[in-house]
Amino acid sequence: MKLLQFTLLLAHEDWVYTKGWIVTIAGFLIVILALAILSMIFSGVASYFKKKDAKKNEVKELKPATVKPVTKLAEGEIPAEVQAAIGMALYLTTNLHDEESNVITIERRQTSWNDKNYGVRHWKR
Repeated sequence: MKLLQFTLLLAHEDWVYTKGWIVTIAGFLIVILALAILSMIFSGVASYFKKKDAKKNEVKELKPATVKPVTKLAEGEIPAEVQAAIGMALYLTTNLHDEESNVITIERRQTSWNDKNYGVRHWKR
């Protein structure tokens, strides 16, 4: 009887051992399959963005510039573009802006967070 029980125990251990290998191989295959799927997804996303960037960087044909009809100005009138150029030149040459005193006028607010009376150096005795 004891020999039969020992034989059944050995057979059961082999089955558990076989189950362990099946689980190990199945887990390994699942991980490899998941990695393969992820690599395909990432390579697809990368190629999508490369195509998108290639479309963005394409050189587009330039259309010939259209010539605006010249409007006749009254005598003594200056065109708006010339006025803008003169204004910008004057601004850049004179550097019209207020000069700073370079003095910082921010004062620290006194709160209990920065009060020296509450510091850790003053222990109550």
